[in-house]
Amino acid sequence: MIKYNLRVKRTEKLVELAQSGLMEALELIIERYYPMVVKISSKYYAPWAEFEDIVQNGLIGLIKAVFYFNFEKSSFNSFAWRSIESEIQTFITYLNRRKNKILSESSSIDVFDEEEGTEQADYSLADKESNIIKTAFIQIIKEKITLYLKDIELDIFEMWLDGYSYKEIEKELNINFKKIDNTIQKVKRIGRTKIDKFILDQVFTN
Repeated sequence: MIKYNLRVKRTEKLVELAQSGLMEALELIIERYYPMVVKISSKYYAPWAEFEDIVQNGLIGLIKAVFYFNFEKSSFNSFAWRSIESEIQTFITYLNRRKNKILSESSSIDVFDEEEGTEQADYSLADKESNIIKTAFIQIIKEKITLYLKDIELDIFEMWLDGYSYKEIEKELNINFKKIDNTIQKVKRIGRTKIDKFILDQVFTN
């Protein structure tokens, strides 16, 4: 019923509602802009990825556009287009770097394919959308937090996000426990004060 009532709203109003934490508004924006994402994705080709992978990264760019959009600076349409393109370009650049790294190490294409995997899990459409939204929110959190961290703090943060223990980080980076703990506490403070609670809740409570 909520989504039905939202369908008559202008896009900018939906963006405002999504930014305030209304998930139905975000879902409707994704539905409304999906054709744009597919259109932009069709301009790109990545031999190491399925077209669906490109589309999914375009959707991540769209979701990030919703939460980075400033109403005073541009129209949402143009901002979303640039964000979608940027995310797809970043994804393809990442793939190319991985391809070159693997080739330079004389690994076979078969090894690369096995490592990356091309099998599609049997997810429902709703599950895929939920996973894409969560991935976009994680990226937003990382991007906002890294603005406030120094070089060694970034290394600590990345390893912590990847699930390394304090002891493993201490050994890998050759730094003391106190520095690690101070950095993680700083990250948590930044999260509480600089990132919308709605985004944090979607990542850490779902």
